[in-house]
Amino acid sequence: MSGSALSTPVTIAILNYQRRDALRRALEAARAQRYAPLEVLAVDNASTDGSQEMVRDEFPDVHLVALPENIAAAARNEGVRAAKGEIVFTLDNDVLFTTPDDVARGVAAFERHPWAAVVNFTILGPDGVLSRRDWCHPRDPDRWAGAEFVTDYVLEGASACRRDAFLASGGYWPPFFIGHEGWDLAMRLLDAGHDLVYSPAVRVRHMVDPTVRPSSRIYYTFTRNAIWVALRTHRPAAALATIAKDLALMGFASARAGQLAAFARGVVDASRDAGQALRTRRAMSRETARRL
Repeated sequence: MSGSALSTPVTIAILNYQRRDALRRALEAARAQRYAPLEVLAVDNASTDGSQEMVRDEFPDVHLVALPENIAAAARNEGVRAAKGEIVFTLDNDVLFTTPDDVARGVAAFERHPWAAVVNFTILGPDGVLSRRDWCHPRDPDRWAGAEFVTDYVLEGASACRRDAFLASGGYWPPFFIGHEGWDLAMRLLDAGHDLVYSPAVRVRHMVDPTVRPSSRIYYTFTRNAIWVALRTHRPAAALATIAKDLALMGFASARAGQLAAFARGVVDASRDAGQALRTRRAMSRETARRL
């Protein structure tokens, strides 16, 4: 499935922070893609573990986007801005392509869905089995994992986007840092009239470290960011209802994990800094709300 002179230009942008060896594996998998024309970027969040030096020494064909500080998920915005491709595959450093034809299959999915701004991939675990922890679509994975369908979510580190649509939407909102930025972006893209698609044609493997356990940061940022997403994207009544539901869910999860203090900090900080969310508010249309 090699490219031709008429193929859509594509960029692979891999996000990295302090994981040099994981980045190396991701770049090797990206370099092995048979599609052309293809550009590969490494977007580094100011790592100090030799990641940038490794890219320069071992991957001279890769364009390194070296950021002066760690801006977490918003670094993907810099990768998309720097990309020359019309379609940009955005991957985390621990997400690997599984075949040399994954990029070609992703481009074909966009051709099947001309209104799609994003194509989300099937995410497998290290064992090659569907990763349920990474399934964020509003359908039962047991029934739908093998089917292509329109969804309502953007899997930030395992998807591809149309560059122009992504940039026109504003990309990932930097204050989130990490957590819920894909949900926020999804609603803005949907409200702009785009489709979001899940496709099993591209299967990537998430090489999550089994020794890593959820930290208090997750309960803090997910609580804070859920409130901000509601304030940025919903009409007042819907925002209040969404916040109440999300706080109930996060409160329950935090209590089970012994992280109520992190949950409380998230609520306090979301309330204190609600102004920045409200200043960037763009409430979705009623049509988009019905669609969701």
